[in-house]
Amino acid sequence: MRAAIRPLAALIPLLLVGCAATQSPSAATGQPPRPAGGHGQKAFIGSFDGNRDGVVTRAEYDAIRKQRFDSADKNGDGFLSEEEYVAEYELRLKQQYLADGREPDAAYAGNIKQAHVRFALLDRDRDGRLSREEDLAIADKTFKAQDTNGDGVVSAADPQKAPAGDGATP
Repeated sequence: MRAAIRPLAALIPLLLVGCAATQSPSAATGQPPRPAGGHGQKAFIGSFDGNRDGVVTRAEYDAIRKQRFDSADKNGDGFLSEEEYVAEYELRLKQQYLADGREPDAAYAGNIKQAHVRFALLDRDRDGRLSREEDLAIADKTFKAQDTNGDGVVSAADPQKAPAGDGATP
């Protein structure tokens, strides 16, 4: 399996220039990891802080999302099919696993399954294609949810919201 992933790893910098290179957090720099996914502040900053200064501007966020959308749109039609959407995510997830020296496991399979669920939620008009407009709508909502202090950037200065419910992890 590892041998099959290596050729993909060589292509990733070309496909994902400046956006989703995953790496382990550096004790020396204190930089957050660049995960393929995640819902918390560290995952968001790690995924979208293009210049690695600990702050995600809306311009950085939009540029990385656009780059990901464009690189995923293999047929150039301006839309992402479910296959294109999941393949882009899986490429970033494979890179993360490779960087961490891990083999795909049950969590990996669960993440891929969740990517299919996410696509269904993002495809608001249920036409089987994710449009740029649908992508921008979720991007706006996501950025605003992370920018909890409303200063137009996402950083450690944004207070984190307490998890909903009783605090138990589902």
